[in-house]
Amino acid sequence: MIPFNSAFIVGALPSGLYAALYLHDHGVDVFVSEFKQQAADEKFEHAVRLLQQARIPFEFGQNSANLMAAFDVVIVSPGVPPKAPIVLAAVQMGKLVVGEMEIAAYADLSMLAVTGSNGKSTTTALLGKIVAEEYPGTVTGGNLGPPVSQLLVEHPLAGPAVLEVSCFQLETTHTFHPSVAIFSNLTPNHLDRYGTMERYFATKRRIFENMTTEDTVVLNWDDPTLRALGPTLSPSVFYFGLGNDVFSGVHVVDGIIIFKDATRTVELFRETDLRIPGRHNVANAMSAALAAFLYGISPDAIRRAVRDFNGLPHRLEYVGTAGGVTFVNDSKATTPESVMTAANAMTGPYTVILGGSSKEVSFDEMAQHLVQDRNLVSAIVMGATGPAIEDALRTVGMKTIVRVESLEDAVSNGVRLLSAGGTLLLSPACASFDMFRDFEQRGDRFREIVQGRLGSIAP
Repeated sequence: MIPFNSAFIVGALPSGLYAALYLHDHGVDVFVSEFKQQAADEKFEHAVRLLQQARIPFEFGQNSANLMAAFDVVIVSPGVPPKAPIVLAAVQMGKLVVGEMEIAAYADLSMLAVTGSNGKSTTTALLGKIVAEEYPGTVTGGNLGPPVSQLLVEHPLAGPAVLEVSCFQLETTHTFHPSVAIFSNLTPNHLDRYGTMERYFATKRRIFENMTTEDTVVLNWDDPTLRALGPTLSPSVFYFGLGNDVFSGVHVVDGIIIFKDATRTVELFRETDLRIPGRHNVANAMSAALAAFLYGISPDAIRRAVRDFNGLPHRLEYVGTAGGVTFVNDSKATTPESVMTAANAMTGPYTVILGGSSKEVSFDEMAQHLVQDRNLVSAIVMGATGPAIEDALRTVGMKTIVRVESLEDAVSNGVRLLSAGGTLLLSPACASFDMFRDFEQRGDRFREIVQGRLGSIAP
């Protein structure tokens, strides 16, 4: 049930656009306000067509606080920062500021939600695939893929919803209530927005805010902070972990992923069933399988989905091989920790492309990890953070570092540096906003550059 009659929606990209369409279809008076000019993004043309068809009023090039004053609530897209002038004006007026993710609660969806610093997209995608084995109406999205409002507009009879939830989205939730929630891990991220790890963690914990004793939480036993979080929560808590400790949840026993608690032991899948590389992906699959099992999905369905899962675009995505060089797109690696994870998945010589826009995090631990990796041939740095990453690498003794001005130059230099063969890995450790719209555009451009070269590289 929607608890308001009118909404001023900030942002005309998919989160704001589909929030407007969904609420309008349910009798809410809406207005869409986009600060950017209409010509600033090609997606705005699509938004204008849909808004005009629905006869929803809108504006581009400004956020009009005087218009906002007439509406009950303000709905913001996750990309709108809390200190944006229109948000500050809303708070000053006493308006309730609501995130688009709240629409999942208004629709009374059965929800499985995933958050964390790393691995949440892969986990969400696999969990969605598993749940869909037994609930064909399952929809998957949120921070990954279509926003929840778009899922509801395009699938009005949607069954369970499997949603990736970012910290930006959690800032503005109020009644959001998953029945199963996964917290994959906690590492430094988005400190440019939150300032401290305490504030970042507090925002992530909002995913549990409305959960009750009837709900279920899945936590990473191998993360000390999350292990300690478990006993403080009201819902039932289960863990996943790669070690040999005793806890209720999923374990790896001789290559078999097994659920254990006080009353039962159940085989869910085998490591050899998993097609995506790396120990981190074993952990991701364990968390997804555990959440699905606790939701009531059968082990047979879990095993089928794990066997059929090929991973995500932009996450250790194989692009092609030529001239002895394999090209891997890991553009979604926007933190130093995710680069270390990608490095651990490499099984032979590789060169890594690093750099992008800053999140105000340290590269020191990543640099130390990379310099100790005997498979690493060289590093290529680019973008706004290129100098800082180069400094961190040189400080720990790395010799072969090339700084470039573009992704095209990065690929060319990578091929040159791997003349003896190996993998060219795009794994930036940073956001993309200095050079690209988002990590997807960066990964797509890498794929285009590589595919353009494949025919010209001698086999």
